[in-house]
Amino acid sequence: MHRGAALVLLATVFIVILLPSAIVAFGRGGASLPEPQEEEEGAERENAGLTLRVFEADKDRVVEMDLEEYLMGVVMAEMPVEFALEALKAQAVAARTFTLQRSRRLGGEGCRKAPEAADICTDSTHCQDWIDPELGAGRWPAEKREEYLDKIRQAVQETAGEVLTFEGELIEAVYHSTCGGETEVPQAVWSGGPVAYLPSQPCPYCAHSPHYRSQMEVAWEKLASSLELDLPIPAVSGVQPTVKVVQETPGGRVGQLQVGEAVIPGKELRLKLGLPSTAFEWEADDQGLRLTLRGYGHGVGLCQYGADGAASQGKSYREILDFYYPGCSLVKID
Repeated sequence: MHRGAALVLLATVFIVILLPSAIVAFGRGGASLPEPQEEEEGAERENAGLTLRVFEADKDRVVEMDLEEYLMGVVMAEMPVEFALEALKAQAVAARTFTLQRSRRLGGEGCRKAPEAADICTDSTHCQDWIDPELGAGRWPAEKREEYLDKIRQAVQETAGEVLTFEGELIEAVYHSTCGGETEVPQAVWSGGPVAYLPSQPCPYCAHSPHYRSQMEVAWEKLASSLELDLPIPAVSGVQPTVKVVQETPGGRVGQLQVGEAVIPGKELRLKLGLPSTAFEWEADDQGLRLTLRGYGHGVGLCQYGADGAASQGKSYREILDFYYPGCSLVKID
């Protein structure tokens, strides 16, 4: 997640020299970015002409796209258009930052999934989700298409060129659907150490998410087969397997779970059992485990339903970004 000196230099050159910008630090005191200046009548907002090489995973091809046009498809795919405009703006900034931080043109790794050199891909399990705006609009009610397209376009255009930085570097602006009341630290999910701008903290904004709390039943037989374990089946043996948390993450999720004699990482449990998140409690009986889960996704960074909840309470996208990425600066690339 941390870049070396080369990335620092490249990012600095890009932001300061190639694309003159105004930098405004959020700060813990709540300083905000000035409102965009009024444009002359008839003038069109443009980015600095940055073109991305995007790997379209479903078509197995690499195509070139304008950065801001690409972001239209990301925002459309990643966040419900019914969300508040300020939430969509926060999503646009996070997605733009995530994209440029990975971009090969700025010294990033690019997309390693692509068969040839690419900056980013459209696979949500690897980079970010994306949909062709024309196809995406076709899924909306006909009478709403223009309104919704204008809303997505407004979210991208009114934040055009804005990215998040920390100590002079573009941040890893990760995000997820629903934290369930508390965000997570990155080292609980991926390799690497703590990241100052991605702390675990209470989130009071996402209780309206359909994923805020959910329940799931896992039979002992499924638990044994999914985890490839030799477990006693209580209905047959009369013995109930041991199930207990061995390690809890800073965000209150299951870091490691003992099941029988085995200790399973929480992220492996989520993958193999198809869980919405690793934040769960359970009750056990002869049939299996009855799980009560909170949230959806890895829990790190921007909580999308939280962004919508915060916006509905009158928070601006600057305030939303300041909350989920504390200590970062919002950089305006004109």
